[in-house]
Amino acid sequence: MSSTFASSEKGRQGRRAMRLTAALLALLVALFLAACGSDSDDSGGSGEGGGSGTATDLELFELMEPAPGAETVDTSGFAPKNGDTYKIGFSDVSLVNSWRVQSRRTAEIKAEEWGVDLIVTDAEGDAKKQIADIEDLLSQNIDALVVSPVAPEPIAPVVERAASSGIPVIIWSGKVDTDQYTSQVVADDVQFGVDGGKFLCSVLDKGSNVIALRGIAGITVETDRYEGAKKELDNCGIKIVGEEYGDWAFDKGKQAAENLLAAHSDIDGVWSSGADMTRGAIQAFREAGRELVPMTGEALNGFLKIWQKRGLSSVAPVYPTWMGAEAVKLAILALQNKEIVKDYRPASPPITDDTLAEHVKPDLPDDYWLDDGYLTDEQLAEIFDGSGGQSSSE
Repeated sequence: MSSTFASSEKGRQGRRAMRLTAALLALLVALFLAACGSDSDDSGGSGEGGGSGTATDLELFELMEPAPGAETVDTSGFAPKNGDTYKIGFSDVSLVNSWRVQSRRTAEIKAEEWGVDLIVTDAEGDAKKQIADIEDLLSQNIDALVVSPVAPEPIAPVVERAASSGIPVIIWSGKVDTDQYTSQVVADDVQFGVDGGKFLCSVLDKGSNVIALRGIAGITVETDRYEGAKKELDNCGIKIVGEEYGDWAFDKGKQAAENLLAAHSDIDGVWSSGADMTRGAIQAFREAGRELVPMTGEALNGFLKIWQKRGLSSVAPVYPTWMGAEAVKLAILALQNKEIVKDYRPASPPITDDTLAEHVKPDLPDDYWLDDGYLTDEQLAEIFDGSGGQSSSE
C-alpha cells in the first residue's frame, strides 16, 4: 500500500468516524427531548391536575367548562406587542380575605411559571380606584388585561375602552355590565346559593327561621348567591328572619352573627354567602352559649376542620381559587390565536358530609382553600407556612 493511498484511506476513516459521532450525538439529543416531552403534561394545571406547561403549550384546566351555549371567540386579530414575554395587566378587586390572597398568589405563581410579566394592581374594593388602575395599566402598553371587577356597572366603560384598544380582555370571579370582553371565568354563584338553600331545606322543617350572612354589598357574586339561596328557602317555606353583610371575612362575619343573635332568639339555621364568615358565626354562637345549628359554609380548610371535629352537618360549595390563573391563561391563548369560548363555568362539585373526609387538610393552615389539585405542595408552601394548628374559632 502506497503512503498516498494509506493517507487517503485514513482520512476517509476519520471522516466516517466524525459523521458517526455526530449522528450518535443527534440521536442522543432527540432521545433526551422525547423523554422530556413524555414527562411533561400539557393540561395546564399542576399537582394532581397535571404538569405546568409553558406559554407555548398551555391547555385549560380540566375543570374549566364552557357555560351552556357559550360561543367560540374569534382571536385571530390579537397579537402580542412585547415580543416573547407577554405583558399582562391584572386588575384585582382587593385582598379582603384569604380566598383573595390565595387566588392572586396562584395567578402570580403560574404567570411566573409560564414566563408572563404580570402587572398586578389592587383596587381595595373601590370602583373609582379600579378604573384608575385599569387606565394606568393600559398606558403601559400591555398585551392583555385581566379584571376581577369591583362592581358590574361602574367598571363597564373602562372595560369597553380596553377592549376597543384591540387587546384581549378577560373577566373573572365577577361580572361587568357589558359584553365587550374576550372571555370570562365566573363560577355559577346562583348555584352556590341554591346548594346552600337545598341543604337547609333538607335538614330543617317548614316554618323554620334562618339568618343570612351576606358578603360584600353590590358585588354580583354576593347578590347571585343570595338570590339563589332565597329562592330555594322560599320554595320550601323557610324564612330569613334577619341578614347582615360580613364582607366574607372572619371578624366581620362574627360581628354580623353576634348582631343577629342579639336580635333574634329563635334561629334554626344559618345561610352563609361563604368565605370565612361561617367560622365567625360558629364562634359567635359558642360565645353566646347558643346551641350550634345547621350552617352552610364554603371550602375553607378552617371551616372543614371544625365541621369534621364537631360532627356538624353542612355543605360547602367550592369557589375555585384558580380562576384568576385560568383567566391569565385565557389571555395567553387569545394572544396565540387559540380557540376559546366567551364564557366559562368552573365545574367543582360542592363538599358534602359524605365527601368531607376526602377534602379536609389537617396539616394545612385554616386559611387554605380547596384548589382541586391545581398547585403542587411546593407551590402552596409559597402561600402558606404549612403549619396546621387549631382553628381560630376553637
